Amino acid sequence: MIEWGLLILIAIIAVAFAISLIPDGPDDALARFRQECRQQGMNFEETQAAISLRVGLVQLRRLASDRCIERNGNMQRKEINELAGNIAIGIAAAHGTQAAKSFVAWVDSCADEEILYDDARAARHRMHVTYLRSNGLYPPTRAPMSRDLRDAFKIV
Repeated sequence: MIEWGLLILIAIIAVAFAISLIPDGPDDALARFRQECRQQGMNFEETQAAISLRVGLVQLRRLASDRCIERNGNMQRKEINELAGNIAIGIAAAHGTQAAKSFVAWVDSCADEEILYDDARAARHRMHVTYLRSNGLYPPTRAPMSRDLRDAFKIV
């Protein structure tokens, strides 16, 4: 009888462990974020605005990355800001100008490399390397250490 009890206990533990390995769905992450917002004292409108800001940033990253890849890495900050402005218009219509201003400030505080996904950063890197290579600046030359020391003391 004790053997069956031990086997049932091990089976229950194994099932609980298997359930914990099931990955979270998108609704689970959303529910957790809403719960965190409630714990911080945010009301429903503020929570929805925070969600739309995060969704807007992801949309901006994908749009900017796709456009950067289409142009073979030739993407300027001005174009990223134009995309952010278009997304901010939608956020302002849905949640007010304060939410749109927060979104634009958030985008302005991010570097281009933080906004672009890896595939777009790689395309941008290839564009820069091609430009440097055409000017004879890539790959960079490795000066001997003695030359660096000599040049360092000339400057001082």
